[in-house]
Amino acid sequence: MRKLNIYIETSVWSFAFAEDVPNYRDDTLAFLERCRAGMFETFVCPLVLEEIERASEPLRTKLSELVRQIGPTLIEFSPAAAELADRFVREGVVPAGKPEDAGHVAAAFIEEMDVLVSWNFRHIANVRRAERFNAVAILAGYHRPLRIVNPAEVLYDEEDESP
Repeated sequence: MRKLNIYIETSVWSFAFAEDVPNYRDDTLAFLERCRAGMFETFVCPLVLEEIERASEPLRTKLSELVRQIGPTLIEFSPAAAELADRFVREGVVPAGKPEDAGHVAAAFIEEMDVLVSWNFRHIANVRRAERFNAVAILAGYHRPLRIVNPAEVLYDEEDESP
């Protein structure tokens, strides 16, 4: 079976150190451990690295080290991705003040990822937004749907089903 191509949005990396939400942190760490073990092909674009660089210390160093340890492939944030991200904002899928959120989704569409993983329920990982992202992308000529989920959904999808 082919490994899933998974784009890991910045919120996932951040939740690895979120002491205030232990359930999310634990699911994030379990997901990232599966990434480290090579169960998935993992990807980020420069937006993730730029957002990590804006974190304050010591979190910035921890995040950078975690990304280095997992070793996702760095994909380009192409002009096509920037154009699709702008369209997501123009169409109201993402608020104008959150262009990075639109950019993550656009990069995942352009690179034909199977899944985008995010804890950002407000602007990315929710049913209505996913429908709207996919609709706008189809209208823009991208016909491969993108599944947008949180790390727990990937974990439970990968578990062996028992009777």
